[in-house]
Amino acid sequence: GLRDAGAGRLVSAHFGTYDYTAGCDITAAFQKMSHPACDFAKHMMKVAFAGTGVALSDGATNIMPIGPHRGTLTDDQKQANRAAVHAAWRLHATDVRHALASGIYQGWDLHPAQLPSRYGAVYGFFLDGLAAASERLRNFIDKAAQATLVGDIFDDAATGQGLLNFFLRGIACGAVHEDEALATGLSLEEIRTRSFVKILAGRRAPS
Repeated sequence: GLRDAGAGRLVSAHFGTYDYTAGCDITAAFQKMSHPACDFAKHMMKVAFAGTGVALSDGATNIMPIGPHRGTLTDDQKQANRAAVHAAWRLHATDVRHALASGIYQGWDLHPAQLPSRYGAVYGFFLDGLAAASERLRNFIDKAAQATLVGDIFDDAATGQGLLNFFLRGIACGAVHEDEALATGLSLEEIRTRSFVKILAGRRAPS
C-alpha cells in the first residue's frame, strides 16, 4: 500500500532502528542494529517490497568514531581516543556485515569517519567469499543447474541465482572486478543478463 500510494515515486525504504525499537518498548541500552526485533522488521520489509524494485536501506550505527578528549592531550588521553575510535569502527563494521549477511546492501552513516569502516566491511564481505562463490557457481554452470554437492553444502538451482547475485553486488560496489568474475566460467555478457535461468537457457539453446 505504501508503494502504491507513492505513485511511482517510492524508490527506496529506510529502516529506522531507534524509532522501531523504541516503539517495541526496548530500552536504550538494547536499541541496537543487531537486535532480533530489527532483524524481524527488516525481513518483513524485504517480504513486503519483494519484486517491486524498491531498494532497502538499513539504519545507522549511532556510536560515533570520535575520541572523547579534545585540545592538548596527554599520552593516556591519546590512547583513550584511539581506543574509542577503534571500538566504534568495530561496532559499525559488525553492523554493516550483519546487514550484508541479511541481504541489505545499503545503510546510513552519520559521520564521515564511519566511511572507512563501511568501505572495509563491504569489501571484506565480498573478498572473503569470492573464492568459494566462484567455485560453487562454476560447478553450477558445469552441471547445467543439476543439484551438486560441494563439500558439505548442498546446492540447488535457486542457490545459483543467489551466487550470481553475490557477483552482481560485488561488481556494483567495486569490490569484485568483472574480470575476476570470469573465474566462475561465465562470460561478461552472461553475467550482465543478471539471470541464472537466462544463462542456462542460453547455454542449452542449439548452436
